[in-house]
Amino acid sequence: MKFLVIKHTRSEGFGIYEQFCLDAGIDVDYVELAKGDRFPDPQLYDGLWVMGGPMNVEDVEHCPWIADELAFIQRAVQMGLPYFGTCLGAQMLAAATGGRVGFINQPEVGLLSITLNPAGQQHPLLQGLDVQPNVFQWHGQAVLHLPPGATVLASSPQCPVQIYAVGDRAFGLQFHSEVTPAVMDRWVSIPDYRQELERSLGVAGREAFHQAVYDQATAMARDARILFENFVAIAQSSETARAGDIEW
Repeated sequence: MKFLVIKHTRSEGFGIYEQFCLDAGIDVDYVELAKGDRFPDPQLYDGLWVMGGPMNVEDVEHCPWIADELAFIQRAVQMGLPYFGTCLGAQMLAAATGGRVGFINQPEVGLLSITLNPAGQQHPLLQGLDVQPNVFQWHGQAVLHLPPGATVLASSPQCPVQIYAVGDRAFGLQFHSEVTPAVMDRWVSIPDYRQELERSLGVAGREAFHQAVYDQATAMARDARILFENFVAIAQSSETARAGDIEW
């Protein structure tokens, strides 16, 4: 099995999932857009992971590769490639498949709870998660209108679309399930990231958020493992089904 991971910036990578893939014997290729990498043939892969980043989906002037990425995601989803989108990756999925992304009333920043709805509680991707897990939130935009036929699986008071599915193989998660204490340490060491947190939370709030990631690291890793194993199972089950899908 081989996954493709799209990174929008060098500072926001695959996180804990890199080790999970290594442990599971899953090969991983990376497209690092900050380095100018090109998109490969999606048919070479069993799953596509699209990570976060500080840019927004409409920032084409500053990030001209966004248009190409949206076209690549559309192609991958249409061919049935399993898709796991994190934060910006969740927004990219919506923009590529007919939804709409925009600013929410107030940014969500911190370890905050989301609620799985009845569809989410029954969904194969989320089996084993608590009904109200705490997740790592850091975003000011979100999916405002779902793509046609998409299904909301989890929500929060500030963001009605926290987890959603497009068909049975493509998923957007508005939060950062990949984060570990080491990832958090790296982010707060970046001046722009630290200042952004302090604008949202204040210095004391930023420090409390940082400590909370350490305090809840075990639970966060458990939930990430559940999501990873469920996604791998979906990817494995889709391999045969994709044989009859669209050819490009």
